[in-house]
Amino acid sequence: MRIENSLIWATKELKDSCSRPRFEAELLLAYYLKKDRVYLHTHSRDKIEDFRKFKSLIKRRAEFEPYEYIVNRVSFYDIELYIDMGVLIPRPETEILIDLVTDIIKREKITSIAEIGVGSGAISILLARKFPNLKVIATDISNKAIEVASINIERFNLQDRVEVIKSNLLDEVSRDIELVVSNPPYIANGFKLEENIIRYEPKEALFGGVIGDELLKEIVLDIKRRDIRYLACEMGYDQKESMEQFFKQNEIKSYNFYQDLARFDRGFIIDFGVKFDKKDI
Repeated sequence: MRIENSLIWATKELKDSCSRPRFEAELLLAYYLKKDRVYLHTHSRDKIEDFRKFKSLIKRRAEFEPYEYIVNRVSFYDIELYIDMGVLIPRPETEILIDLVTDIIKREKITSIAEIGVGSGAISILLARKFPNLKVIATDISNKAIEVASINIERFNLQDRVEVIKSNLLDEVSRDIELVVSNPPYIANGFKLEENIIRYEPKEALFGGVIGDELLKEIVLDIKRRDIRYLACEMGYDQKESMEQFFKQNEIKSYNFYQDLARFDRGFIIDFGVKFDKKDI
């Protein structure tokens, strides 16, 4: 089949599984041919060799498998990461968390941080790349996440500054830490998610408990007990009220919430030490 006809067919196949079927059809064909999308338009009359292999890629996407798992890569911030089934696909919203943590590291000249729930390694890698003197210890309970994060860390030659260990929260971490960053599971059990998420992405990286904020609260208390000054954490869009009440109940006075680009509440920053102004974040 020719490229132009293949794209027409693939677009129809993908109309129910993604919001931009033509665009994703082009992405998958460019991936299969190892070419860029421009090539598809300049060689639209060329025939595709072994069309069945391309057809199998489209079939996977038509069954809601995320594009990132099919091609084993994801664009995040200004880098591309390896990704595989069993590891949460990093979201654009997490880039905001990285920017906020970047500001704190600069301001306080922080040199040692931890990440809870390393996933693909996106957060730890981005921060290590931004700060050449920064040491990061990242934890996860998932062997698959540790495997994928380690691959990405090696790709960026950061093995000497980003250490990944298997641990629940910071249970296995004994090093002195100045700041903790986390994008933990915070979705309530039973919350209805899109097909591509609920079918394929790891549930242990999505659901945080019956209400959803249970793990968030556990992280806050753990950091407070350890006398670590800063915690930067993502949360659900509907969890600001419950978390603020929790902070007050536990005498946590210096905190600020932040929003994503859609103006949804997306996370919080806690300073367990000296109080800072909202303008600082």
